[in-house]
Amino acid sequence: FKFSGCPNDCMNSVQRADMAIIGTWRDNMRTDEELARKWFAKHGMHELVSDVISRCPTKTIQIKPVDQVKSGPTISSVKLDDQNALEIENRDCVRCMHCLN
Repeated sequence: FKFSGCPNDCMNSVQRADMAIIGTWRDNMRTDEELARKWFAKHGMHELVSDVISRCPTKTIQIKPVDQVKSGPTISSVKLDDQNALEIENRDCVRCMHCLN
């Protein structure tokens, strides 16, 4: 048996065990504004769109102007700079982990 806590480890568990159990998180995504701002300053808009936003199969992650970001119990958001923010509609997330990889 191999128990995996996230989909990133699922490939290992499927290959290394006769019985694999794969879990995911259930809550809304957590964001870290300081880390997001540093990443965005280093990598920029092009890399954000091509490596994060475009890989989301359900298009749950969107870039919006800071003043247009919604709030609510199912929405996570993080400011990237003074003008742009990411808005994540957690109800649409299928927890594929493409955004984190």
